[in-house]
Amino acid sequence: MNQSIYVLVHLLLESFSVHRDAQVRFLKEENRILRSRISSQRLILDPEERTRLLTIGAELKHQVKGLVSIVQFRTYQRWVKEQASGKKPGRVGRPRKIGQDVRQAIIRFARENPGWGYLRIVGELLKLRCNVGKTSVRRILREERIYPKPTRPNRTDRVDYQPWDQFIKLHVNTLVACDFFSKAIWTPFGKRQAFSLMFIHVGTRKVWVSPTTYHPNEAWVKQQARNVLMWLDDNEIQATHMIRDRDTKFTTSFDQLIKTSGVKAVKSPVMAPNANAFAEAWIGSIKRECLNHFMCFSLKHLDHIVQAYIYFYNAYRPHQGIGNQTLRLAGEPLKYSGQAALKLGDLECVEQLGGLLKSYRRAA
Repeated sequence: MNQSIYVLVHLLLESFSVHRDAQVRFLKEENRILRSRISSQRLILDPEERTRLLTIGAELKHQVKGLVSIVQFRTYQRWVKEQASGKKPGRVGRPRKIGQDVRQAIIRFARENPGWGYLRIVGELLKLRCNVGKTSVRRILREERIYPKPTRPNRTDRVDYQPWDQFIKLHVNTLVACDFFSKAIWTPFGKRQAFSLMFIHVGTRKVWVSPTTYHPNEAWVKQQARNVLMWLDDNEIQATHMIRDRDTKFTTSFDQLIKTSGVKAVKSPVMAPNANAFAEAWIGSIKRECLNHFMCFSLKHLDHIVQAYIYFYNAYRPHQGIGNQTLRLAGEPLKYSGQAALKLGDLECVEQLGGLLKSYRRAA
């Protein structure tokens, strides 16, 4: 009787063993197929992946010679010996060549300026004559648990080479874009809305902004047109077209006034803010980086803040659209010694508007 029970139990275990062996063969074949799809046959495991593999292998007493396929069995044996001796796995991949001072500068920029993304930090380093790739900056920020890109509104994909895009490309050096933006002013009589009119030369990214007003009427708008035409002459900017939206504050007299100077007003399509993307992007920058951080109590107070930002924007801020250079250095070639990372030395921080706007330079 006992012998019959033993035979029955043995047959049940053998049936489960056959099923388990089939599962193992299935997983090994699946692993072989997946590896055949990988361009490089060599896989490098990071320390966490190696530890997980060794933990499972310990359950089999590391008898995995016919089982392991992701690495050579000799490599697996070396891992077992290193784990037994307490040796920690080394860093995966090529050695890092970023200097410690450069790394600390990247971390400092990110922590002192939460709104900066890694491309903005790359531009600040380029301004300091330090050539560090965007991938390296992004990796360093992730290692420090700093999110490498500021939150931006979702953007819908656009199709390249549309007629409007072609118009922008053909006239980029003679194109000016303009738009209104507003800011709430807290007065003794309550909150009022103040308006400004900005102009940006697309080719150079230079910006001019009008004084603020509570009443952007026709006479005021015409005066700003005269002012911007003088600004274009002072900066030796030749403009042939000016993009504007269909805001009713842009009157026929505004178009006629700029036309007398050889500049044609071009209306953007209806309900298409992306058509005036350069002006919209600049307004987003000044609000995100500056105006949203202040409460204004008079027109003079708002004018002071806006003009301080324009000075910072035109003189110190790197611009991704022109190779991450400042407007003062745009067009000048950047020279490096060929090293992977240069020593920065001591840095000085130039602050404006109470430290909200920061720029860095080498200490004298």
